[in-house]
Amino acid sequence: MIEFLTELTNQFRTVVPESYHERNRRSTVSYPYVTFDFDSESLERNVEGFYIDVDIFDNNASYYDVFQVEEALKAHFKDNHKLTEELFIRFNFLRSTKIPTGDDLIKRRNMQFYCKTDWRTR
Repeated sequence: MIEFLTELTNQFRTVVPESYHERNRRSTVSYPYVTFDFDSESLERNVEGFYIDVDIFDNNASYYDVFQVEEALKAHFKDNHKLTEELFIRFNFLRSTKIPTGDDLIKRRNMQFYCKTDWRTR
């Protein structure tokens, strides 16, 4: 699982350097930023499926930067396959939705990806 989390973090930080597993713990926040987490399911022997929930945050009056990040993530993960010594990952975009924050400046959007992972060393 550590190999998967490491690769997932690398993939997100390729697109958005301010990407964090679960939450942004920095004392000084830079916007926009992304947080992500995942849930897994067993599909077959040595194969797992992961639902990856992604939240995009921005401190801005418009959604412009949020939508730019969303489009960049969609483009990055479209037909993205990653092969390492430990695993083979295939990504698919599932959905995106607006999340109300109750603040005029804090914008938030949720995305969900699904990836199928073949564990090569198990």
